[in-house]
Amino acid sequence: MKKILILASVTGVFLIWNIPYITAQPLPTILNVGTHPVGSFFNVVGTAVATVVGKHSPMKTTVKPMAGPSAWYPLIKTQEIDLGVLNNWDAEKGYLGESVYGKLSEGKGFPVRLIAISINNAIGLAVATDSGIYKYSDLKGKRVAGNLPTPSLQLQTEALLLNGGVSWSEIKPVPVSSVAEGVKVVIEGRSDASATCTIGMPIMEELQAKRGARILPIDPSPEALKRTREKFPGYPIKVTPGPGKTGVEKEQYLWAYDIYLIAREDLPDQAAYQVVKALWENYKDLGAIHILLRDWTLDKFVSKEALIPYHPGSIKFYKEKGVWTDEMAKLQESLLTKKK
Repeated sequence: MKKILILASVTGVFLIWNIPYITAQPLPTILNVGTHPVGSFFNVVGTAVATVVGKHSPMKTTVKPMAGPSAWYPLIKTQEIDLGVLNNWDAEKGYLGESVYGKLSEGKGFPVRLIAISINNAIGLAVATDSGIYKYSDLKGKRVAGNLPTPSLQLQTEALLLNGGVSWSEIKPVPVSSVAEGVKVVIEGRSDASATCTIGMPIMEELQAKRGARILPIDPSPEALKRTREKFPGYPIKVTPGPGKTGVEKEQYLWAYDIYLIAREDLPDQAAYQVVKALWENYKDLGAIHILLRDWTLDKFVSKEALIPYHPGSIKFYKEKGVWTDEMAKLQESLLTKKK
């Protein structure tokens, strides 16, 4: 858009210039947040984000539970989904258009940017406490939930089995459509072990109430970790029993990866700015929604381990807070050039 500026000179001659007129993009009235199904921890994170942003920004929010990123990624392009909660693997592969997201994005990758890194997700396979199963090697020949429609979740399940030296061909797969259903089939006695699941999942409380819940520990030896990492990126973390950690019976190691909050690339910069501002300034509210979100502290938002580039609106806020360093600027440039 142009605006006309008319100036009068001392000679009485009028000069006219066309000067670019830049208007700020209006904020969306509603932000739609894509998550995994209800009962998953990704849905918990998305609900917490929507609650805090809806309360502390000019925008309303709506959570859209779906089968996973493979379901809501295409809606990023049509602006039907504005924000999404997913793991680091899905974020990178979706951005680059690799793995299953190659065909889904027509080889172009999806137009997404990182808003913030939240917390890590500690995962394992869950069994009933009366199952007699205590480690991953015990699952050889057993029924294990899997064949999940979201590739990253299936890879996590296979990675955890490999930690115990068990290949997918050595178990009896029980097809499920989501991680919540993976726990459900254990509750119902149709499977000996769940697919990948996380501490903090609401459905773990149902397993605990009906059959008792046990999340299997990983073997932290270098050889076992190498097998695990070759299937799905992550790192071992030590966890102890406590509130929000149903299924953790004793101090043990679980596999962990980072959870991302992303946005569509064309989300107005001011909208992205308002989202991260609301979360940053009210991060303690997140912990009141779920105890594990107490770990979503200010040092988590910006990470040199990020796998996709940050949204310009987020960068503006982080620069104001002094946490956007030269190192992050170089990483941002590198991540942008990875996608051609």
